[in-house]
Amino acid sequence: MFRNNHLPIIILLLFFSIQILRSQPMDNITDSTLYCIKYKFNLNDTLVYLVHSYDSIVIDYGKPLLKVRNEIHRIICEKITPNGTFILKYKLIEFSGRNFQDTTIVDYTENNWIGREVRIELDSLGNRLNFWVDDSLKSGSTPGGPFQPHLLFPFQDTCKRKNETWLVRTTEDLVENGIPIPRLRHTMLFKMLGEIDTLGEKVIRSEFIRTGQGFLLMHNQAGELKVTSVINSYGYLDFSNDKKIPLHLFTTVEQKLTFSSSNTLSTGKHYINSNYTLVDYRKGKEIQKEKQKKVRKSKR
Repeated sequence: MFRNNHLPIIILLLFFSIQILRSQPMDNITDSTLYCIKYKFNLNDTLVYLVHSYDSIVIDYGKPLLKVRNEIHRIICEKITPNGTFILKYKLIEFSGRNFQDTTIVDYTENNWIGREVRIELDSLGNRLNFWVDDSLKSGSTPGGPFQPHLLFPFQDTCKRKNETWLVRTTEDLVENGIPIPRLRHTMLFKMLGEIDTLGEKVIRSEFIRTGQGFLLMHNQAGELKVTSVINSYGYLDFSNDKKIPLHLFTTVEQKLTFSSSNTLSTGKHYINSNYTLVDYRKGKEIQKEKQKKVRKSKR
């Protein structure tokens, strides 16, 4: 499924990434505070994120396609299991974009992934334990493609002191990115940057470098189409110290793509800059109180 010819490149990139992170100034080496990143959702919690992205795509050395995208993603905590894991309902509820190619500009608001519901079982460390889709026979993909940056990823080792680094290696099925479901095998090198204040909201900021390989198998009238991606990215995550959820994610990505079928082979590159920003947050307890008020009024 995954090709190993890119492994030396990935190892080399990780080596240089570690040297870069180690070479950064230890401006607060005496800070012994432990900063912890850990998900904690309440039943019926509703999170709405604005995703603003810029894309640059080149296929087979053709004319570059530039994109500007705005997406609205909604996450609802539907259930907390007896084991303490969270069942999250994830949906793309709104989208608008603009494409630029030469002198041609195209605006659009339609996408086949709008309104599709998927569910992800997540533990407090961000590990994916299970997933469900609304219709496994109905294909679709996010506007940024099957390997666009995703918000919910694992931290595994979550309590670190400022400037400490740690590695996370995992394989994830990115069900929120499309059907057929893309699979991403990746390694993330994190660095803890500590607590910062963003307009009154205290957050724990961590920085990361990601290298990985993506795989997607699609079926159409012409047969099978395999899509593989070699991914290198950098970003940082601002995690709410109070709400225990992501407030902001920035990431910049380079993808080297290969499209292969029984008789064709194409290559390309896809560059993405994305910002996930929490624009609306409603605690589940508040939503439950509103529902109870409405029920009482309807009985009168």
